[in-house]
Amino acid sequence: MPRNPSSPAADSEAPASVPVALDHAPADDDVDAPVTEPVTEPVTEPVEKPAVPNPIAALIDRRIGIDSRPLPGPLFASCARGLEPLLVDELKAFGFTDVAERGGGVTATGRWVDAYRACLWSRLASRILLPLDLVEIPDANALYDGARRIDWPAWFDVRSSFAIDVAGRSNTVTHTHFAALRVKDAIADRFRDARGERPNVDAEDPDVSIHVHLHGAQATISLDLSGESLHRRGYRLATGGAPLKENLAAAILIRSGWPAVFARGGSLFDPMCGSGTLLLEAALMAGDVAPGLMRTRHGFLSLNGVEIDTWRALMDEAKARREAGAERIPILYGADLDPTALKAARGNVERAGLVWKIRLKEADVSLMRPPTDTPGLVCTNPPYGERMGSEAEMVKLYSLLGALLKQYFPGWRAGVFTGRPDLGPRLGLRAERLYSFYNGDLPCKLLTFDIAARDPESPAAPQVIDGDFANRLRKNLKHLGKWAKR
Repeated sequence: MPRNPSSPAADSEAPASVPVALDHAPADDDVDAPVTEPVTEPVTEPVEKPAVPNPIAALIDRRIGIDSRPLPGPLFASCARGLEPLLVDELKAFGFTDVAERGGGVTATGRWVDAYRACLWSRLASRILLPLDLVEIPDANALYDGARRIDWPAWFDVRSSFAIDVAGRSNTVTHTHFAALRVKDAIADRFRDARGERPNVDAEDPDVSIHVHLHGAQATISLDLSGESLHRRGYRLATGGAPLKENLAAAILIRSGWPAVFARGGSLFDPMCGSGTLLLEAALMAGDVAPGLMRTRHGFLSLNGVEIDTWRALMDEAKARREAGAERIPILYGADLDPTALKAARGNVERAGLVWKIRLKEADVSLMRPPTDTPGLVCTNPPYGERMGSEAEMVKLYSLLGALLKQYFPGWRAGVFTGRPDLGPRLGLRAERLYSFYNGDLPCKLLTFDIAARDPESPAAPQVIDGDFANRLRKNLKHLGKWAKR
């Protein structure tokens, strides 16, 4: 496996610990930083709870000689802001220790097998980063010197391509593209010194991804073990800037109580399902499907000394768990008024192999009714902003949604994720919990409800649908194509 990343030569002894931790989320979830820049040529580039044992970890430990070597230092798992407490619990379940929240992510200590497992099984992390060095950067030359000190040939082969992402802010190195150029030059020069040649840079599909996070007068240089953001599960085609990422959808479902609902035999209904992200993530959870099982690339697989037998054992076990869990997935239901969104949803469902478990139909929210007799979970992300139309129409949409839940869904749970938390009271329901998340750089709230079961002796609730409003709502929803493709 890789030797000390700071060692002067590839013949050095085993790696020493590199205790480097980022102070807030990097890369695609660092909303306070400039957008991460892939470099192209000339650069082609709380009180701690006890860990919960993971049965798959114990099983693999017994079956094969796993890659039990410790990581050379704590890693950093980045996530969208608001997901940190959930990610702490998840990483503990994977076998990590010394797990601690940081702004926009979590630091953790563990073994290489734990890092492999996180890349395969994390539903919440965006990236799994292994920091190699923390560099003082009074200027760009110091960034070059710090990057060149790292023994890059010990980490990956000269025949492997690489790319560099830079995020964050620095008061000494103010241009992220120039920072990436200096790190690229340092890596190339280090390889030339050791091997007489340099690796190629591939900004689109690199074998090795290197992340540089600028913070003040310092830079953390890390290997991206995930390779690309873990929210890309593999079932959704690229559609531009999707409003709701898969790992955020997973967090919404966890906070809404989906694990308990499907454990007792309940289903899920999303009356404004768009391209089906909530439905798909709910199915993966209920079926015990590893979210990384469909991914074709993982960054750590291109590093020197990767223990491929351990990785194959993890993959085999994940496939066995998917097969065993398939019958436990309940039928899930989604509806949307936009036929383009539903076409995208059906394509995503087909790629995920879940056509037999997810039922979709074209219908507007004003006609939503329980799809099953057994109470389950209604979870949805209503449209918001100027795309919906006037403020009055927005108020009516939320009022209608709350009235429909109260009238037709007694005994159900509900989770409403919104970028307009000020409209929450318009639902007319008392939220049991309120959770703060960020959808990109937009602060959002998740409101969760236990909808009271109706007394069978009480008279039926009056009809709540206003025909004129329902017609206007249908017209407005038809113009939400971009939102509905989420």
